[in-house]
This record gives sequence, structure tokens and C-alpha cells, in this order.
Amino acid sequence: MNKNKELNKIILNKVQNKIAISNFEKEDKEKMIKNKRIIKMVATFVISIGITIGVAYAGYNVYEKIFKEPKKYSSYDELLQDIEEKHGEKEITDEEKESSIDINIARDTAKEMLKKLEYENEEFVEEDLKKNYVAGADIVYLFSTSKEANKGIDVAIDSKKGNTVMFRDLNLKYENITPDTITKEEATNKANEILELFNLSQNEYKLKTIEVMPYYFQGKGVDMWYATYTKTYDGAFNYFERFETSFMIKNGKVIIEQATIANDDIEFENNPIVISKEEAVKIAKEKDKKLTDNEIESINTALEIRQVNSWIYVLEQNGGKYPPLKQEEGENGEIIYYPEYQVTQDIARKVWVVNIHYKKGEIDPNNEKKYNSKSIFVDVTTGEIVGGADESYLE
Repeated sequence: MNKNKELNKIILNKVQNKIAISNFEKEDKEKMIKNKRIIKMVATFVISIGITIGVAYAGYNVYEKIFKEPKKYSSYDELLQDIEEKHGEKEITDEEKESSIDINIARDTAKEMLKKLEYENEEFVEEDLKKNYVAGADIVYLFSTSKEANKGIDVAIDSKKGNTVMFRDLNLKYENITPDTITKEEATNKANEILELFNLSQNEYKLKTIEVMPYYFQGKGVDMWYATYTKTYDGAFNYFERFETSFMIKNGKVIIEQATIANDDIEFENNPIVISKEEAVKIAKEKDKKLTDNEIESINTALEIRQVNSWIYVLEQNGGKYPPLKQEEGENGEIIYYPEYQVTQDIARKVWVVNIHYKKGEIDPNNEKKYNSKSIFVDVTTGEIVGGADESYLE
């Protein structure tokens, strides 16, 4: 059991992606509540599948087949073994230490970031190498101004590139701050300033979302602005290459709660657009006919970057219905729930997301989600179905 707990910690530290690439965690919500540790792992883990060779013709070009039939698990231990093989050890090797930049250079960079953010009289009292601490940076130097947990200011420096990849002010939540009320336009201008402090350009990173939400700590809430920037390709946002920040304004001054350059461990393949939007809709509708006899009410289609996943494949294996999670009795009689198939591949592609909405019909007691809208991912290069999602919750 200790091994399982350690694996779960590895997964939660490694995988920060919260995109709705699969909805297995929603399939049997009441059952899953019984084992929160397993739920978190199922909702966030990423399984490596790889790419097999195949052909898809578009004009005179020949393309590799993208989607690979996912592995079917016969036991929970088999799933854990896959996860362990993918994420490997958290220990930093001597070779990794030797390939890191000098700690003095990293410390100077961290101090320079504090000056940029106008922090005075702050000294780092802890410094260490951390592995899998910040998404997209395998190893970082973490500098902290406090030895107490959940206190102080942290700055993370990529140990190979030497740039600042994370900043957070853990002291902020203890301060009684009443932030200024500003407009969304004013907040956007401030967020752009933060982006530039991390030596990132608006030409490279485009603002995807910015909104104000309450930040709660010890029963008290304060309004905080949250902004996400991502790289874009052909106008599509790539959430796997992003910059995130949360901040507030006090007397006209920017106060940053956290800022992170978070590049997930997902390989983005900048595939060319060959399949038209109209062709993608036709492909998706043909697939949908095999999954349901629902009458289509409307279809929305958008060019997006999504992670290849097994959601549509699994629906096909289960007659178009949402499959239940497998269950297995673990140690001490606990019931463990896990997906029968691998959930995702470690690649992201440009796809046409064809979102199909249905006319509501008679309730099916054997299929309570029968009329939920369905997103089908059609690869813009090969025309393959490379995944999908139930994103009806967004409605």
C-alpha cells in the first residue's frame, strides 16, 4: 500500500493538466467517492501509448496513423506498473546534478526576479534541487525565504535553461489585503506586464482567459484575478504550453500570488491542416451513427489542440454507453475503482472538435447520459477519430 501511495504522489506532482480530455471520473460518481485517492489518480494520470505506423491519404501525401488501440487492463496492479514505468524515479541522479547550471547563477537569477517584483529585504534561507516540481521543467532550483511550510516566497529556476519558471508568495494569504476594484481591461494590462516580467512575449503567448474569482483561506475570501496565456498554432490555443498567473492590485501596485510557466509533459505535434471543417463534420456524424440513434439537433465545430485519448473507442466497445469503472478489492478490504482501458496518449494534435447536440427524447433508464452532448476529435491531417469527450457540463 505504501508503494501505491507513493505512486499517487508521483502522479499528482507530475501531472498538472486539468483539461477535460476524458470523463471516466464522472461515470460512477457515487462509487468513486468511496476511494478519493484512486479518483484523483484516475482523473489526472497520463498513460504513454506511442504511435504505430499506418497510412492516411490526403492529396498525394502519406501520413502516419495517430490513434493506437489502447491497452486493456486486467488488474489494478497492471495499471500501476504502467504508471511507474512512465514516471520513473523522483531521485535526482549525479548525472542530472552535473548537467545543471551552477547554483550561484541560479540564485542570482532568483534574486533578480525578487527585485523585478519590488520585494525588498528578502533573503533565501532554503535552496534545493527538485525533480518534477514544476510542469515542463524536469529539475528546478527552488529558493525559499522561509523554512516553515506554507510560508515565505518561493522562486523556481530551471536547472538547465536558467530561467525563472515559477514564483509564489505564500505569505500573501496571511495578510489582510483589500484589493482595488479594476476593470477587465485594466486587469489584462497588468497581466501583460507580469508576462513580460518572465521574459515572455505577447507575440508568442496569447491571452486565453482572464477572470476575477474569490481566493479563500481560513474562511476568508478576497477577489483575485486569474489569467492564462498559451502558445497558439493556426489560431488554436495550446493549453499544454502555457503561462498562468493569479494577482491583485493594491493602491495601483501589482501583487502576484503566483505565476508559472507550465508546459505539460505532452508532445505537441504541429500537424498541418488537410481535412476541411466540412469533411470533419461528415466523419464525426458517421462515427456518431455507430454510437447512438439519437436525433441530432445542432453541431458546433472548432479548430482546437487536444490530447489524443480513448474516449470514443471505449464508447464503441460498450455499445455507445458510458462504461462503468472496473473494481477490485484491495488491502484491508477497500474497493478500488479504475478504468479498464488506457485513457490518453502522450501527444496532442490539432483537431476539429465536432460537438454534437441531440434532441431530447424519452428517458432511457439504462442510459441516463443518453442525450448528453458529445465532442468528437477529428485529426485535421489524417481524418482519424483520435478521441473525444463529454463536455455537456460546460453548457
